[in-house]
Amino acid sequence: MNLLFLGNKLSQYSRISDILCKTIKDKRFGSAFTPDNISSALYDSQSKVAFTLAEVLITLGIIGVVAALTLPALINNYEKQVTVNRLKVNFNIMSNAIRRAEADFGDITSWELLNNVDRGEYDANVDKADAENHMAKIVKTYFLPYLSGAQYIETGTLADLGYKRAIVFGDGSNYARPTAKGPFLRLPNGTVILWQVNTGLDESGKRFVLGMLFIIDIDGPNGKNVIGKDVFYTILPYAVNTKFMFLRQYQITDDYRLNVKKTTRSQIRANCIDNSSYCGALIQIDGWDIKDDYPYF
Repeated sequence: MNLLFLGNKLSQYSRISDILCKTIKDKRFGSAFTPDNISSALYDSQSKVAFTLAEVLITLGIIGVVAALTLPALINNYEKQVTVNRLKVNFNIMSNAIRRAEADFGDITSWELLNNVDRGEYDANVDKADAENHMAKIVKTYFLPYLSGAQYIETGTLADLGYKRAIVFGDGSNYARPTAKGPFLRLPNGTVILWQVNTGLDESGKRFVLGMLFIIDIDGPNGKNVIGKDVFYTILPYAVNTKFMFLRQYQITDDYRLNVKKTTRSQIRANCIDNSSYCGALIQIDGWDIKDDYPYF
């Protein structure tokens, strides 16, 4: 026991000696070497900086509050940017396919977009199959050969493409269930494109074919499958002055000319709120941006 005590004392003396040597060399004390300096040095060597548990918990709480306030906005802005980028890429892919096809078939206004059904009153019970065959011909002739790596899926369902839930409109109403049948286009970037005939009523209440809708799901089965959020409508009107565009309010005159209704941004936004199939046009006129007042983010 005495040897242990002596060893501890020697250790303490050795430590004090080291401190004294360092103190003598320390510029803080200059040439002065007093008991007060020694006491200060001994205290500094033994003191340690630390946080209390309360301080740590308060800091973590502040970090949590800041994260809770900022992360949702950051995530939402990121999702907006991803959506805009994908939408613009896919719109350009379709537009470029048209330009490439024009090199082989001439200007789009000279393409055979109108058939006998499209020139007369449309009865879905009678004319649906003919209209669908005509749309398939348009896709295979003017689009498929000019979409690098695209797959034309003749048969099968959306479920076969990996869809586990329906494609719905912004208000939650159904557009296409996973059991919906093709044909579809699937692009190398994962985009899935559906199409359907677009019809409208004239002043007398008769229904006519107006064009061909392309429904572009920019992230395929992996997204939210909501029209206006990651699914967008485009239109190829059957008109002599046709152009590929996002769905907007338009008319086809008796001489088959396209007349796009002039609308303000507020009107286009109102259309988007009322029917999310019109929302692609809002993003485009906003300079390929999803503004804070966009209804589906």
